[in-house]
Amino acid sequence: MATFSIIVGTAGRKTLQRTLRSITRQLEPGDELFVLRDDSGDAGDTPRNQTMHRAAGSHLLFMDDDDVYVPGAFASMRRFADDNPGRIGIFRMAYTTGPKRWRVPELRNRNVSTQNFLVPNVPGRLGVWEHRGTVHGDFTFIEETARLQGDPIFVDEVTVRVRPIRNPLKAFYVRARYRAALGTRLRALRARLGA
Repeated sequence: MATFSIIVGTAGRKTLQRTLRSITRQLEPGDELFVLRDDSGDAGDTPRNQTMHRAAGSHLLFMDDDDVYVPGAFASMRRFADDNPGRIGIFRMAYTTGPKRWRVPELRNRNVSTQNFLVPNVPGRLGVWEHRGTVHGDFTFIEETARLQGDPIFVDEVTVRVRPIRNPLKAFYVRARYRAALGTRLRALRARLGA
């Protein structure tokens, strides 16, 4: 059975406790959790680079300190890892508002994100987390890792909720505000196009 090394870089946000709870409830024997305090300002690239070589799990997972794994996420990812040995899995994540990420099953910048990755832990065949111009560290890492380990498999299953909102009234408000802003942008676009 696949074992996981989960790496969480944190700036010490209040949401960290919720994130850790979503992880620890799903751990199995052999899994390990690394939590690193990070003030580098590079969106977690530094703690991820500093920790990967210490990981003992068969697969690496990466999480931000304000997002959560959905119940059953680890079971789904373990099943994938066991059914697809040596393959990178890229799962989906859902926002309170807006489309899910990935939008299309394609490896490209801003279509995939840190929390989506399930990566076989193969020393010497892992990319580096590093911002390069407008390309974020997560894409640099996964693109290099895919070049070293082979094309990823895109899995159409949500395993992460991004900055979840527990209060239903607040969630309703955020969604309504998003839809209103989207409607305004669409009307402005139609006006510019003369439609």
